[in-house]
Amino acid sequence: METLMKFKQFLIDDCCLSQFQVWQSIKGLDFSLVLSHHFDKETPTPERLFNENIRTDETFTDLYYHYSNHTTIVIRISKSSVLNNENEQKLKPIIDLHYLQVMLDREKYIRNKMMESIRDISILEDLDNLLKKILENALSVIPAADMGVLWMYEPSLDVLFPKAWTGGPKEEIKKMRMKVGEGIIGKTFKDNKSFILTNIEDILSESSDISSDNLFHLYNSVQLDDMKSIISVPIKVEESTLCVLIVYQNGPYPLLTKDDQQMLESFSDQVSIVLRNSKLYQNLKKQNDLLIQRDTIHNTLIKMSLQSKGLQKIANEIKKMINHPLMIVDLTDHQQYSSPTQWKRELPSEINTKLKTQSFFTESFNSQSLYIHPIIAIDVPIGIIAVEMEEDDFFPLNKMIMEQASSVIALEIIRKQTLVDSYYQKTNDLFNDFIQCREYNLIRKKAIELRIDDHPYYMAVTIHIHPHADFHFLNMQMHKLIAQVKKLLGIYVSIIFGYGNKVTLVCQFNYYADQDHVKKKLELIHSNWMNVHEESLKMGIGTCYPSMDNLAKSYSEADKALSFLISRQLKSIVNYQDIGINHLFIHQPMDDLNSFVNEVFNPLTSDKDGTLDLEQTLLAYMGNDRQATQTAKLLHIHVNTLYQRLKRIEEKLQISFSNPEDILKVQLACYLRNSIVSLT
Repeated sequence: METLMKFKQFLIDDCCLSQFQVWQSIKGLDFSLVLSHHFDKETPTPERLFNENIRTDETFTDLYYHYSNHTTIVIRISKSSVLNNENEQKLKPIIDLHYLQVMLDREKYIRNKMMESIRDISILEDLDNLLKKILENALSVIPAADMGVLWMYEPSLDVLFPKAWTGGPKEEIKKMRMKVGEGIIGKTFKDNKSFILTNIEDILSESSDISSDNLFHLYNSVQLDDMKSIISVPIKVEESTLCVLIVYQNGPYPLLTKDDQQMLESFSDQVSIVLRNSKLYQNLKKQNDLLIQRDTIHNTLIKMSLQSKGLQKIANEIKKMINHPLMIVDLTDHQQYSSPTQWKRELPSEINTKLKTQSFFTESFNSQSLYIHPIIAIDVPIGIIAVEMEEDDFFPLNKMIMEQASSVIALEIIRKQTLVDSYYQKTNDLFNDFIQCREYNLIRKKAIELRIDDHPYYMAVTIHIHPHADFHFLNMQMHKLIAQVKKLLGIYVSIIFGYGNKVTLVCQFNYYADQDHVKKKLELIHSNWMNVHEESLKMGIGTCYPSMDNLAKSYSEADKALSFLISRQLKSIVNYQDIGINHLFIHQPMDDLNSFVNEVFNPLTSDKDGTLDLEQTLLAYMGNDRQATQTAKLLHIHVNTLYQRLKRIEEKLQISFSNPEDILKVQLACYLRNSIVSLT
């Protein structure tokens, strides 16, 4: 598999690992070894972990990557090997891509099995063998299930009896006769709705009314000691319930899921087709044709994706298939790919709130109905397909095309995003080398590598995005922010890249005054981001300098301005020039600054005499450059009263206003008190 080869090359070339293995467990099944490199001795199967991401053994370390539906991928490396944080971050998108490919392969396998069942319907004539064959196919696409039984209703006796079974039940099961409403099978038939039970207490509770005769035959035909979950679905024929299809799972913990329930319901429809009379054969043939078209569509789209044709080509191909105007929106950078290309739409903002909760929906916009199909990867919306069409008028084939296309588009977006992340990583490394350069020719050489054009003026900006536990969410936020900056600043952007939760921007100007325009745009970006995302965004802006020789200085200032905002926990945008004397305290902890301020002001606030406002007196005195007359006038007191207060302050603080060092200490405390209070 291509993604496994990417695994191997990355672990060997980038991570310099000499020994490693890749294991995977799909839908909770036993781990299987899918890739091994220079592990001479046979290693044990990984342990199953649910809430941990790493396990260390005497000779190796296992790194766990958990996904939905009990799917886990494990990277095993030798004890002597080390995988640093940077390589782990690079490895995660490759593992995610492999997971998506495994899921796509599984979907194709399921489709093939369903097609196989449909082909059998038109070939096999023996009903019992046909039903058993369909049961076997159902269990093959629900690997967690151990056995299945098809119960058929006999109207003359008003009971359900086993018609077909697979996976272990003995012949004794044929003697069972379940009444309507009896046990799980009888309740499924009576209520005409599917069941999924994932703990033994619920299974025993729902089975408590089974007759003693049926229990006797059941225990003699199946092994129930380690049963953990059950799915039971009704089967309707001509709008009447006729059968019940039930599957059982044994093991240490429950594995059957809602997805398995939906899959089993799909197979119950096939059983329903088998039990219908021959007049429905043509409908079956149409269904088969639809699945063949789906396979053709899937192969066409996959081929385009593998050939890296891009999202615009994919949009054009889908347009040919459904014959309706459509638009693909890449949410990682808000790029739109329309077909026809002039069909542009500004999607309503409320769509974003529905993307995580609905698989598809119709949204009315400007007297038009748009069919919206979200594109999800690792439980994160990364794109949208918008089609000009009412959902009710959307043919099943068109919906199928959307489902197939969404997986391919997800792969294409992730592939593109991975390439962009790789570019950002390379740019980050080059930029760090660039700002370390001091010699003229070397600066110019590095600038060419970074594709920094020669302009009269440059200005650096650093942006801090609020950290998030979900790496994919944070990465998407970074891409969104960079897309907004590029859109609003346009020609002023020399280079821009993201690394972690920090974005670095270098602006270029032909005229010094252009920086004012850029700063206003940055304020707009900051304001819009805070309003839409309701989370912290900090921007530090360096000084605009002539010549790229001063770019390293501007970047250093921008970084210091950003550090100032982070240390003060401010959600704002600040120019380095506006920090003033505060640049001396950027790396000074707030606790230390507060301690210094309290050392001066706490003795004053503890005065029992409420008529002596010593704290305000000191602030006013220092604020008026120690001019007694002006201070007394400001405080509305006699100058003698002021001198009395100043004497009291000297006594409490054990200082002298004639001592330059004492004056400097008090002035600094007053300044910090005002700046800290006003900024926090």
